[in-house]
Amino acid sequence: MFSFFVLLIAGHIFGDYLLQLNRLAPHKRKSLLVLGLHALSWAVVISLVLYWANLLNPWKFFFLFISHFVIDWLKIKLFRASLPRLHPVNITDQSLHMLTILVTVLYN
Repeated sequence: MFSFFVLLIAGHIFGDYLLQLNRLAPHKRKSLLVLGLHALSWAVVISLVLYWANLLNPWKFFFLFISHFVIDWLKIKLFRASLPRLHPVNITDQSLHMLTILVTVLYN
C-alpha cells in the first residue's frame, strides 16, 4: 500500500512538473488548449497508476482531468505568473491536486 501512494506522488510530480517543463508552463497561461493538454497528460499519468492498482474507472479519469483543469485555470486567472514555490497559493494548488487523487482512491 505504501508503494502505491509513493507511485501516486511520483506520478503527480512527473505529470505536474516534469511533463510540462519550462516550455509548456508559460503557454498554459495563454492557451486553454495548452492548459487542457497539461491537465490531460497529468490525468493520464495518474490514471495509469490507478489502472495498475485496479482502481481505475471512467469517472475517475474525467474527474481527474476536469478538476486539474479547473484548479490550474483558477490559479492562472486569480494570481500572477511567478510566485515562490512555497507561496501559500502554490501549496494550496498542490494540496488540491493531491486531494483529487485521494478522492479517486477512496471512492469507487
